[in-house]
Amino acid sequence: MDKRNIVHVVSGYPTKSETFIINQLIESIEKGYSAKIIADTIHPLSNASQPDLLKAYHLYKTAATYNVSVPKNKLIRIIKAFALLVRYLSYTRVFLRTLNTEKFGAESKSLKLWYQAAFFMKYRSIPLFHAHFGVNGVLLAKMKEIKAIKGKIIVSFYGYDTFSTPKNRSVIKSQYKLLFKYVDVLLVNSNYLRNNLSLLEAPTEKIRINHVGVDQKLFAYKERVRGSKFRMITIGRLMKLKGQHLGLEVIKLLKQRGHEIHYTIVGDGEEMSHLKELATLLNIEEQITFYGSATQKQIVKLLYDNDLFLMTSITDETGRAEGQGLVTAEAQSTGIPAIGFHSGGIPETIDHENSGYIVEEKDVNAMTNAVEKLINDSNLLIEMGKNAHELITKKFNNKVQCANVVGFYSKIENC
Repeated sequence: MDKRNIVHVVSGYPTKSETFIINQLIESIEKGYSAKIIADTIHPLSNASQPDLLKAYHLYKTAATYNVSVPKNKLIRIIKAFALLVRYLSYTRVFLRTLNTEKFGAESKSLKLWYQAAFFMKYRSIPLFHAHFGVNGVLLAKMKEIKAIKGKIIVSFYGYDTFSTPKNRSVIKSQYKLLFKYVDVLLVNSNYLRNNLSLLEAPTEKIRINHVGVDQKLFAYKERVRGSKFRMITIGRLMKLKGQHLGLEVIKLLKQRGHEIHYTIVGDGEEMSHLKELATLLNIEEQITFYGSATQKQIVKLLYDNDLFLMTSITDETGRAEGQGLVTAEAQSTGIPAIGFHSGGIPETIDHENSGYIVEEKDVNAMTNAVEKLINDSNLLIEMGKNAHELITKKFNNKVQCANVVGFYSKIENC
């Protein structure tokens, strides 16, 4: 048995938005682990934000999908299921456990779990599995329940997979019950997410906080030179949760107060047309650039071209908020302050009055006043920018955070 072998279980792979997962994999490889990836869906390599890294570390061609093909024709499905049983005859009890319809419902009746068990039995000798996002943790828990796998399990939660409301909480508790039974470590990136898991009755003694880190080689420090206009930027998918409409209201107030300003909104999404209409209604079209989607390299350049980062994310109508706000840390790493609302995990990424400001959620006047302080004091702006970079270096450096994850691997192996 290879004691340094880990299987990472993800949903879509590769994706442009989940570079932090790739960073963790690479760090574990450099520490002597052999990383294997299995995913629900395998995307083309062109979908990766770091395709060269995937090639260099052989993390693409070796990836496999756990989304096994189950024949729609019932007779063919049964014949092929029997063939799998013959192939893995010594594991007959594993297959029989998948037929517990009371426990596994439709997945049992359709024989989907039977087929997935055959897939996962190829990994029975793997000592450690790392599931990224709760849904993959649930899958691993099922595999361990039926004894298709034997390895220990670590599950990383990143945000939406911890969220529940009073209406659906009991359902999600039920979905995660098996996961909480078999998981060895639950990783979250903020106290906000820890609290979310606690509401779902996760075993608190298994929860560990480890922030998602920033690649400081990419998001390197650069001291800004103030131009004639004060430049601000917000980055994120255009959706209500991200609160860009409140950023537009801040710009309106700053314009009314006579400031020369410009605001760049980076991202795409369902709120694009609404935000453009709002900019027109507020008479601030000349102060706004809707940049659209951007690559990481483009984002770095855009950050260098700006003086301040506005983190406008809020709690949406469902009660969901940002789990951490990685983009806030990335912006500060480049040497600009950040101003954000007191929502979700955002306060954990900004050192109030040192690397930026935290203001009451949805308080546009408070955010405007905070921006105005920095517009009127260039020395404070530069000082806060330096403090912001130092904060990220100490608390959100990708190498340190990834090394922490590898440390969890070692602890689990030795338990």
